Amino acid sequence: MSNGRLGANSTQWLRGALLSACALAACAHRDQPVPVSGAAKAASALRNETGESAGVRMIARARAWNGNPPTLSQYVLPVWLEVENHSGKTLSLRYDSFRVKSPPDNPEMLRAVPPSQVKGNAIIPVSAVPAEFRLEDEWIGEWVESDLDQYVAHAYWREPLPTKEMLRRAIREGLVADGRKIAGFVYFQKTRPDVASLTLSADLVDAATSQSFGRIEIPLIVESNH
Repeated sequence: MSNGRLGANSTQWLRGALLSACALAACAHRDQPVPVSGAAKAASALRNETGESAGVRMIARARAWNGNPPTLSQYVLPVWLEVENHSGKTLSLRYDSFRVKSPPDNPEMLRAVPPSQVKGNAIIPVSAVPAEFRLEDEWIGEWVESDLDQYVAHAYWREPLPTKEMLRRAIREGLVADGRKIAGFVYFQKTRPDVASLTLSADLVDAATSQSFGRIEIPLIVESNH
């Protein structure tokens, strides 16, 4: 080794060691990915926002995503929703019923994106990826220093969107019978980085008549994207 760089044999060994560790993590958590360490506690401590109209109650949280990829909020706005129907009607739940609005002084309307239509690649610093995550796709890191910690700090993982976990945790379109509830994530178009608060709007549609019978609006506090 010279000039503080890794020799070819050391480079290959370290590359193999890191990729083997990733593969082991993938096998161990193939069916049930584990959230980021500590993230579940942080998410549970966040305040739920609630709205209700015509017997339908909705709980929303804009800072609840703790899955794969950990950098998802850089690409879309994930909002966790729980919808409980006590309207006496069957509720038709559709992504196009949801919108997110920014404050009137700087208006912006964001639409919900069906999970399968979230496209692109999440670029994730390897230093931000815990061993619990299932890493599914190609390595695009570059060996830059002889010190392994320095290498990890400069390496990245590419995760095509949507990930399997995004699809699994998305709220399902369909019918919500009276007395039933459903929960999951809705993915919205990415908001501007200067927006700190938003309003979630949901139209309530009677599945039998296709007519709207109410609307719920819920204030959301979103993380800064700076």
